[in-house]
Amino acid sequence: MPYLNKKVMKRKSLIYTLALMALAIACGERPATEQDEADEISSLGAVKMYEAKGDSTIYGLACEGGGDSSLVFLPDKGGDPVSYSILSALKERRIFGMPSVGDKVALVLNPDNPKEVLFVINLEQLKGTWVYQVLPTVKQLGEGDEIKLSAQEQAAFDSLVQTLMIPVEYGFTLKRDFTAQSVGGPPRKRALDDESPVEYPRAKRYSEWHVHNGKLIFSYRSRPKDGKNDQRARELINDTAELILLEADTMVIKFADRLQGYSRKPDSLVTK
Repeated sequence: MPYLNKKVMKRKSLIYTLALMALAIACGERPATEQDEADEISSLGAVKMYEAKGDSTIYGLACEGGGDSSLVFLPDKGGDPVSYSILSALKERRIFGMPSVGDKVALVLNPDNPKEVLFVINLEQLKGTWVYQVLPTVKQLGEGDEIKLSAQEQAAFDSLVQTLMIPVEYGFTLKRDFTAQSVGGPPRKRALDDESPVEYPRAKRYSEWHVHNGKLIFSYRSRPKDGKNDQRARELINDTAELILLEADTMVIKFADRLQGYSRKPDSLVTK
C-alpha cells in the first residue's frame, strides 16, 4: 500500500497535493549547491585537521626512466630519485591510475622489501569532481497511515509518485591540498516535503580526504547536537574506503557498507 498520512492528508486532497509537488519539481527546484554547504559548514581554519597516525604512505613525483615493471620516484622529502619495482602491484591490480612523468603519486612500500611497491595511487587522476546518480526511496509506512484507494485513485497516485522519482547527483570534489567539497545532494526542502511519499537520503558533507596505507580516508564534521553552528564542537568523523578501480572518467570505491561507482564530471581532472 502507498504511503499516506490520513491524520494530515484527506483522501480527496491526495491527488491535488501530489500534483502540486510534481509541479514544484517541474518548475526547477535545484539540488543543494556548494554555497549551501558553505552556509552549513564554515571555514575549517579553527578546526584540527585529520592526523595520519601510523601511515606509511610516501609522496612524490613520477620521473623518467621507469618501465613496464618499475617506477622512478622523486620523494617529496628530498633526495635522489629512487627506482621501485611495481610488479607485485601490477599482479594484484593495486595500481590506481598508471602515472605519467610529472604526476604526483602516493606509494605504499613492502615493509619486507623497501624497493617493492604494494600500492600506487595517481593523485593527479584521483583529484577532480566525482558524482553518481541517486533516486529517492518510498517512505516506510507508520501504523495507521494506510487508507483504501479505488483503482482509479491508485493508478493516479502511482503515476504521480513516479513523477517524484527524480534522480539527482551526489558526490564530491577532491582538491590538491587534501580538502574536499561536496557537490549535489538532496533537493532543497519544500513546504510539501513532509507529505511526500518519497525521500532522498542525507548526503555526507566531506571536508577532507587522505591516503592512509593504500586506503582512502574521507572526513566530515558531525552535526551539532545543540543546534548551534560551532565548528569547535563538531567531532571529526572518518570514513575509510578501499579503491577498487580508478580510470580517467570512472572510479569505484568500497565503503564499509556499500560499493559505490562514480563518474568524473567533464573537465574536472585538474583542480585547484
